[in-house]
Parts: sequence; structure tokens; C-alpha cells
Amino acid sequence: MAALRDLTFEQFVEFQFGHAVRMHGNPWYFDVDGDWWEPEPRTGIAYLTRLFANGSDVLQWFSDAQIAEGLTGLVNTMAVGDQPWMRDPVTPADERAAVWHAIAAFFRDVLAPRCAPVLGQNAKEGGPPINGVTYMWWESFPGFASPDDPERALVDDAELACLAQILGLDSAACQEAALHGLGHWVRREPRCAGIIDAYLESGTAALPELVTYAEAARCGCIL
Repeated sequence: MAALRDLTFEQFVEFQFGHAVRMHGNPWYFDVDGDWWEPEPRTGIAYLTRLFANGSDVLQWFSDAQIAEGLTGLVNTMAVGDQPWMRDPVTPADERAAVWHAIAAFFRDVLAPRCAPVLGQNAKEGGPPINGVTYMWWESFPGFASPDDPERALVDDAELACLAQILGLDSAACQEAALHGLGHWVRREPRCAGIIDAYLESGTAALPELVTYAEAARCGCIL
């Protein structure tokens, strides 16, 4: 059992997504005797940006289930703890902001094509695991900058732009994920309401239920 700190990008991808998906029992990242990836924050940011920006090529040989499990074991704080990458001032803010630009591309190129057209809020129709990862992205990803970060605005602006871009995708799962994120942030960031309003006015909701969900997100009334 060891912290893996010096992986190349290719080794990181294989380690994170190359595990077999088990039919029974816990995923690999819960193994008590397993290794885990623990890079320096700036390296972590660089690898995440490269992964998300080039996801369709980098992950083309992995199954949807492997991608879902790999993402969960990579950035879900419930699975791997609260990673410091996005709030660590050692990494320049423009590099942290670049992760959000890359995430927008990842939703467009990887998650939107692979997700089923069902909603995560509906427990009976939540879809395959990759839908669950998509729906819970803003619950899981350790993205918020620290309140005392002097360059926090740059990272926040990039995240808001990412959310707006994802709302523009023709994907029910991705639109719902963005609304989920905006709904959790709307009471602390007034600009979220404007993004949701623009979405409602556009008439581009991928499913009728998303109009209701957007209205709930507008007042922060979501789970």
C-alpha cells in the first residue's frame, strides 16, 4: 500500500481507469491494502486538465463503467477524501481555472455522448453509473477556491462559464448536472440565478422535467 506521487500521465490514466469493474464487493479504491494517487497539487491540476480536455481520446479504450469508477476514485470526496488541488495557492489561479474550461469539454465530448437520457433525481430511472457520476459532479468535485484566496474570482468565473456551457449541451443528464451545481451555489453566488434564467428563457431543456428542476434550482431548493 503506497501513495503514488511520481506517475507519468499515461501511468496515471492506466492506474485510475484500468481496473476491472467488480461484479460484487467494493470498488478498487476502497481496498484497504491498495495504492492511491497522491501528486503534488500543481501536478494534480495539470493531469486533471489534460485528462478532461482530451477525454474522448484518452479514455476511448475504457468502458463506461471503468470511466465512472475511475472518476469516482479520482475526485469524489466521499471516496478519496477532500483533495486540496483547487484551493491550494501553490498552483497559480489561471491553472486552476483551466481545469473548469477542460471540464466543460469533458462533459461535451465524454459524458454527454455516454450518458443515458434519464435524470439522476429520479431514483427509479437514475441510469447507469456514468449518469450518477455526471449528476453528482458538483456534489463531489473539490472545486471551490478558498474564501481567502486573493485570486478566487478567476477560478469562480471559470466555473460559472463551465456551468453555462454545460447547460447549452443537448443532453438531459448534463443539463441536470449543471442545474444541480447551480442550485447548490445560487444562494452564495448571485450570477447563478442569471444563468438559470437564461436557460429557462432559451427553451432548450432536454426534458420537460428539467424546467421544473431549473425553477427549483433557481431558489436553491434541490437536494
